[in-house]
This record gives sequence, structure tokens and C-alpha cells, in this order.
Amino acid sequence: MKKVGIVSCDKWKGKIEEDQNLKEFLREMGIEADIISWQKPILDYDLLVIRSIWGYQNHYQEFISWLNNTKMPMCNKKEILLENIKKDRQFQLLDRHGIDHVETTFLSKDGLEDSIRSLMKKDQGVPFVIKPSISGSGENTFRINGEGKNSIPLEAVEETYHRILEENPDCKIMIQPYQEGILDGEYSCIFINGKLTHTMKRFPSVFHEKRKTEFVEEVPREILELAQRVEQLEEYKDYLYMRVDMILSNGKAKVMEVELTEPDLLTRKIEDPKIKKKIIHTFAQSIKERI
Repeated sequence: MKKVGIVSCDKWKGKIEEDQNLKEFLREMGIEADIISWQKPILDYDLLVIRSIWGYQNHYQEFISWLNNTKMPMCNKKEILLENIKKDRQFQLLDRHGIDHVETTFLSKDGLEDSIRSLMKKDQGVPFVIKPSISGSGENTFRINGEGKNSIPLEAVEETYHRILEENPDCKIMIQPYQEGILDGEYSCIFINGKLTHTMKRFPSVFHEKRKTEFVEEVPREILELAQRVEQLEEYKDYLYMRVDMILSNGKAKVMEVELTEPDLLTRKIEDPKIKKKIIHTFAQSIKERI
């Protein structure tokens, strides 16, 4: 019997609905499946599926070491993960293919404050977003020069960013103009094995008061076309699953992020059990085809 390891972490192992549902579907297909933590010794599996490793950025060096030293096949494959984790490399790839994304400046720790203040002076009074290039779930993401949720003075986060850059040499600080379009929601197009299975509209808690994630039945044409361009990039070929996060800005679609490391499928946010079941079944069947 073939064996699949659904890779989680110590914090989330066995606690995520999608992981549990995937495990059950795989077992119904005659595949032995276990939910495991990358932070514990792993037995031999025919395939590792990288799933709820959320928070890996806080154990970055250990996680990268684990990736580099793991010899078992994995999905998404190791080469894609190592590139996708670093958003500066991710955005360079989008630029090479002329794919629109939110304007972003990447800064290293040398002269960090001077560089940030230079940008602030250039665009005096304009709100912008600042966050680490290796992060997740909106951690250490703030709005500077603005008002409302998660808006704080730059001085309040300088020490945090210096610590992050000191601990992780691969990390940079991202500076982006604040996008008003985010208030209308962020579209997440989710692809499994070359197929768009569903689209969700999210309202990240970094910028919104708590608001329910929505299942989108009619995806704006601009969003769909941009997502499909990203999905078809040669560098992403043979991916198992990906999530393309985008916003509409004055009617134009822009990529916020391409998630191939540990994309949340967001099925727990879908109320219709038939739709949810179909997505997870597609995921499990795609995994079965790769063993």
C-alpha cells in the first residue's frame, strides 16, 4: 500500500479540517495517509504533501534545513518551495513575465531606517504597508501613515524588523503603497493540478474588522485572466496546488502574492458541503496520480 505524509507542524498537527478530510479521502482511495509534523522525525513515505506548516517563518533556518535534507518526493516540489518562500524572488519572477503586481520595494537591514524614511519623504503623507518578505498570516504587517486598523508609527516597529532581519539573513522588508482596493476584499483563486477549483474573497484582519470570507461564484474577468497567467508560468510547472491572491485596483487586477509553499485551500469557509467535498476529492485524486 502506498503511503502519503500530510505535513503539518507541532502546533497544527491533527487540528486542521482540510488535513483531516484529505487523510480520509486518501484512505478511501486505498492510500495509507498520516498527518505528521516536520518538526518531528519522519518515517518513510512515498510522497510528502506540504500542508499546514503555518508559522514556519518563526523557525525558518530549521525549516529550510529540513527541506534541504529531506530525500522523499514532495508536493509542491522542493525547488518550487525554496523559490516561493522568498517574496523578492517571487516578485522578480512575476516581473520577468510582465505580470502586474502591487508595487513593492525590498529593503535589507543595511541602512533600513534611512531607506524607509527616504521613501516616506518622497511620498509624504501617503499611507504604505510594511512587512517581512518571509512571513505568513499577516504577522508583523502594519500600515504606516494611515488611520484605522493596524496603523502605527514607524518607530514602533523598527526594533521588530531589525530583530527579524538579524535572525533571518534571507528575509527583507517589503514596502508597498497602501491599496484602497483591499477594503473591497482580496480574491484568492485556488488551482489544483492545473484546474481552477474555486475562488474565495477574503478580508484580511490586518486591514479589516472581522468579516466573513466569501465563496465567489462569478469571478471578475480581470481577476480570472491574471490568475490563469500566473498558473501557466513555466517555472511553476508540475505544481500540485497553488493560491493566487489578487486585488482589483481601479478595475485592474494586481497580484498580492502567489502561494505555493503552504496554500490554505479555505474549504472550511465554504458552507456548501458538496462543493467542499468535491474540492478535497480533486485534491486527493491529484495526489494519488502522483504516487
